[in-house]
Amino acid sequence: MAKKRKKKTEPERKVSLKEIKFLLRIVFGVLFAFIGFKSSKSAFFTELPLFGFHTILEVLISAVAAAFGFFILPILLLKLKKWVEELIFNAVSNIVSAFWEQQSGRIQDARREKQRKRVEERALKEKVELENAVILDTSILVDGRILDIVKVGFFDRPFVITESVLEELQKMADSKNKEKRSRGRRGLDIVKDLKRRTKVVMPKINTKEKAVDKQLVNYAKDKKLKLMTLDFNLNKVAKVSGIKVLNVNDLVNALKTIVLPGEEFKVSVLQKGKEKNQGVGYLPDGTMVIVEKGGDLVGKEITVKVAKVIQSAAGKIIFTTVKTSRK
Repeated sequence: MAKKRKKKTEPERKVSLKEIKFLLRIVFGVLFAFIGFKSSKSAFFTELPLFGFHTILEVLISAVAAAFGFFILPILLLKLKKWVEELIFNAVSNIVSAFWEQQSGRIQDARREKQRKRVEERALKEKVELENAVILDTSILVDGRILDIVKVGFFDRPFVITESVLEELQKMADSKNKEKRSRGRRGLDIVKDLKRRTKVVMPKINTKEKAVDKQLVNYAKDKKLKLMTLDFNLNKVAKVSGIKVLNVNDLVNALKTIVLPGEEFKVSVLQKGKEKNQGVGYLPDGTMVIVEKGGDLVGKEITVKVAKVIQSAAGKIIFTTVKTSRK
């Protein structure tokens, strides 16, 4: 048997939006024509017919109503739709905008609170780190004696070494001048040793001031810290600014042996002095001893008697006389 051929089914035709709108216009036109026709049947038009004919008035009113429903009503509905959409859009936009403004405000408040806490934590941490700390300048680090003081446990406070001081030491270490380069490298080595032996804080000072000395003075004044330096000018400026200054030389001089006139001690005469027949020796702490009439006693250890003690800018100088043995 021959197979029956299947009939080809044509695809269903979809109604376009334009056709739907046209159909709606027709519906509105018919509906309003009917309403107009019913309205023309009112008692008023029945009692007062137009030119004596009821039908003319009915047809006229129906035609006007149909025209309104077909042409004008769709336009009014579109405008109404647009107005409603704009009203809803503006309402939703205002609600969303108000919501996001509220959320944005909360987020900003949270960020500000977080930043405030971070600043407070950083300030608290810095306060703890800098408590009883002492700022070291370049001259102290190049001198190196601060490391010996730390080694013997004489000084156990935290040290503050700023980035500007480290940069100054690095410039010295990179200098073409041999002596300056050696001092810079020594200063950097002292910093490394101090970091191994005690607490060292290295803050970055946010300032437009380029001069290192002014940076140190301003930072010490702001944080109420003491400043350790061997620089004469920096010492003076810091004291004028109301900053407590520590000087290693003052410490060394304070720790030197105290002798009074009339006391006796032994000393080795190492060389002749500037004046005639003077000998020069040194105590274990480095204090210079001038021996009157000791020029001929170079290389000998003798007993001397203190005549007077003079404190000069270079340090303490003890003037003595040779003790004569009693017969």
